[in-house]
Amino acid sequence: MIRILFWGWYCIGALLMIVFSLPESLRFSNGLFLIFYAVYAMKLIHEGLELHLLSDQSVIISRRLPLWLSSAILWTGGMTVEWIGVHSGRLFGNYEYSDILGPLLYGVPVTLGFAWIAVVSSAVLISRDFGLSGKRLTLVRALQVGFWTVVMDLVLDPVAHARGFWHWNAGSGFYGVPWSNFVGWFIVGAILSTSLSGVKVSCSAARRGTRLYQAILILFGLLGLREGLPLCAVIAALGALLAEGSLRYAGSRQT
Repeated sequence: MIRILFWGWYCIGALLMIVFSLPESLRFSNGLFLIFYAVYAMKLIHEGLELHLLSDQSVIISRRLPLWLSSAILWTGGMTVEWIGVHSGRLFGNYEYSDILGPLLYGVPVTLGFAWIAVVSSAVLISRDFGLSGKRLTLVRALQVGFWTVVMDLVLDPVAHARGFWHWNAGSGFYGVPWSNFVGWFIVGAILSTSLSGVKVSCSAARRGTRLYQAILILFGLLGLREGLPLCAVIAALGALLAEGSLRYAGSRQT
């Protein structure tokens, strides 16, 4: 159900935002999209884990946090770092949110917690375990998640800024987004990924996760072209190709 709901919402939203324009009466759909994105990404992880329960990976899985608890940690952690960022200017830089993404909670849209669930979960889905486990897997995955979240943010943040989702006060950096923001994304993404440190997903879930990650990049890359941000489109294309290469590499190792 969530799969159909997410992709249906994605296709309609992409058509409206890229070809036409989103009516004022449908502004609420931006926040709902983040919720659907988060739920779908976590469902892919859950489905991947169910397949592994039939294998000898069950011992490893038993040591991970329940996915509902991981989701709660991601939401709370995401909202906390956003609150710190908005009110102190640390971590990401000086910025403020509009109400386009939903009602604000102490200056932060409540849907931003779901955005962090979505971004970190989709990055976990396309990260590789390289046959590692335990602390080594946690560290290697954290570095990968940090990298994939930054690639996405290089496309997402300038476009969101241009469309008024949030406003940067720096006036410099990458299309008005300070470079410190991307450093902050790497650090926060890497740290939050530890809530999913014991997760190992199936090849099928990794493939679907890659398609999800690529779809988000393509959507914001095309929006970047519409907003006059050509470098965002280039980064989106390169990021999608890199994710595809990572998936194929993992497939060859599995074979």
